Amino acid sequence: MKLISLLFVFIMLFFIGMRLLQTGMKFYAESKLTNWISSSTNHLFGSIIIGTVATAILQSSSVVLIITISLVTVNILTFKQTIGIILGANIGTTITGELLTIGDIFPYHISLLLGIIFVFINQKKIFYIGCILLGLGNIFIAMDGFQSLMPLINDNFSLKYAFLSAQTYPEVGLLIGVIISAIIQSSSATFALTASLLHEDIISLTTSIAIMLGSNIGTCVTTLIASIRTSRQAKLVAITHTIFNIFTVLIVVPFLSLLTYIGEQLATESVNQLAHTAVIFNIFSVLIVIPFIPYLERQIRNRKKQK
Repeated sequence: MKLISLLFVFIMLFFIGMRLLQTGMKFYAESKLTNWISSSTNHLFGSIIIGTVATAILQSSSVVLIITISLVTVNILTFKQTIGIILGANIGTTITGELLTIGDIFPYHISLLLGIIFVFINQKKIFYIGCILLGLGNIFIAMDGFQSLMPLINDNFSLKYAFLSAQTYPEVGLLIGVIISAIIQSSSATFALTASLLHEDIISLTTSIAIMLGSNIGTCVTTLIASIRTSRQAKLVAITHTIFNIFTVLIVVPFLSLLTYIGEQLATESVNQLAHTAVIFNIFSVLIVIPFIPYLERQIRNRKKQK
């Protein structure tokens, strides 16, 4: 019971940090953000860049895809224009993972103190800088909190058995990632938990990569829910995002050992290895899918003609 209560507190703290960070970042990009997304053209690589940058700013692929779905619903974007944004959003979400790797050197106590001071200053720009600093401080405190829970998790028989099973069977790790991400509606929070488990050597790099891959599928639940009662094209955005994530994960799962080896060559610290592997996987996923995009567009056009 103590473990569940503390885990809930630290997840909430992480979400508050993410929300404050989003609020601050959005203020400085708000006038451009929706325009960037809505000005997405038929040039695929331009759309990928827009999706990547927008997600890096908002620190949430789900938020970017929900904005995209709403723009499709009001006919500002077509389904074809959203394909690149979907691909870019998956790359952009890895920025959060890279951000979490600086936890050991980031002076979050100073960040919190300055953030508290700045939010009480009656000046808009300084207030939102305070939001960013408070957000970062909360995120890294939550990360420390997750790590402090690791002995409790290690002493819990059920959780320990689940993670031991995941060490033997990567599919279990994949399923854990799907379930956690679907429940807490955040692949970033799932990454933070996974990174803490990896940092304390409760799970291996291979298992943490499997959980990370699973979280890519679990996070699709948010966009699927957001697409309910929207236009047919808006639903296609959510469905395409889900199919894309499932397809790329299933392709990579047989090569988990190779992915682990690549991660080990990219850094010495295990958490950095996981973060870098997430970047490599998502870029590789985009490259895998690009050749299939003309086929997907043809299928969409044919279905429209049939109707």
